Amino acid sequence: MATEPVFPITQEALLNFLYAIYYFMRDIIRFLLESTIFREFPEYAAMYGDVITFLISITAIYLILVMFEAVKKYVKIILILGWGLLILSIVLTVFRGA
Repeated sequence: MATEPVFPITQEALLNFLYAIYYFMRDIIRFLLESTIFREFPEYAAMYGDVITFLISITAIYLILVMFEAVKKYVKIILILGWGLLILSIVLTVFRGA
């Protein structure tokens, strides 16, 4: 018996989820800025909150790319070893006459 997910994860649903997280994070940062640094000038909290949220998003994307770049090196080594061993195995099998 196959069970289906409650709702299919579409590209639109994923984008809406990321959009909601972004604005939730922006509102939290804006609140923290309004209640601490910009207590006397709350209008600046909105501007700086947007900039900080944008920079956090860009930083998260950068960190994900760096992580994949580090993983890419290991995958490259595994692929080279795998293809090399496969070719060596084929050559040895052919020359052995099996």
